[in-house]
Amino acid sequence: MAMDLSELRLDSRLGRRALALAGLAVAIVLVVAATPQLLGPEVRHAIDGLERAQPAWLWLAAVSFVGALLCNAWAWRTTILLCGGRIGWVNSVAAYGIGSLANSAMPARVGDAVRIGLFSRAFDAEERRERLWTTGGVFSAIGAARALCLGALVVVAAALGALPMWPVLGLGGLVVAALVAAFFARRRRAERAVAHVLDAYRALGCSPARGARTVAWVALATAARLAGVAAIASALGVGSPFVAAVIIVPALDVAGIVPLTPGNLGISSGTMAVALQSRGVGMTEALTAGIALHALETAASIVIGGAGALWLARFRSPAMRRRVVALAGATTSIVLAYAFTATVLVELV
Repeated sequence: MAMDLSELRLDSRLGRRALALAGLAVAIVLVVAATPQLLGPEVRHAIDGLERAQPAWLWLAAVSFVGALLCNAWAWRTTILLCGGRIGWVNSVAAYGIGSLANSAMPARVGDAVRIGLFSRAFDAEERRERLWTTGGVFSAIGAARALCLGALVVVAAALGALPMWPVLGLGGLVVAALVAAFFARRRRAERAVAHVLDAYRALGCSPARGARTVAWVALATAARLAGVAAIASALGVGSPFVAAVIIVPALDVAGIVPLTPGNLGISSGTMAVALQSRGVGMTEALTAGIALHALETAASIVIGGAGALWLARFRSPAMRRRVVALAGATTSIVLAYAFTATVLVELV
């Protein structure tokens, strides 16, 4: 029987070295965020523009980005269960969040490799290579589901006159390739380790109805991110925030395919700025929106990823683990409550 990550607290949890790396990732992100003066005067003016943003909308965006992380994590969980693995709701969020934290601090989407390594523990294959290939197939299948959702989003944007239809061809090609792989793999058994990369497609071909749950979670994650981007646009007074979000979200996913900087720093902000400029928004205001997007998504990754690292960390005893997690949770709640009060409730009063 496959093992749940919750059953691996003693022998397979994150050790001190991994926990230290997670802390280093948080420190790197915070240092970059605390030194905007290194990024030039135009960026400083854009950061100053955040003072004019409506905080309630920014909080809604932050909640939406956290929701997107949760939905993506549960898309992984659903696909892993479909392939015969076992993993709990909280553990899936922890594993996914640690990957998001790694992506925020390191280039080349290192966090995706971290996720594959962590999620592979949900399978009980005899060889580690088999587990990694199976989890790699899960990653690929979720990517195909994301391409389907983004394709639908591009169609909506094209109907609104905001985007051309040609990106649908590339996204549709990925979806068709996934369907063909599922059809031909459903009755074939994996005889070699590398063949386990098709396990997810084999499971989808045998049970399309259960596979639709993965698409549903990815669709919810896409909708949550769409809501977050629209909320940022509303916070800064951008006209037609939904239309702007429909343009920006697909552009961000395309820009994130080959990230060259930690957390796509500068690239995601620039992508949003260019998209907003095409809607007639000024350069400074567009950069302000891009910086807000990157800051809030990074903050969501730090909160979820940091909590995930603590959840999967090794402790001397279960009691110590409960105390540390409870203390971290209480501290985070107090900080968030204070920030919400200082930025939203004070203005209402």
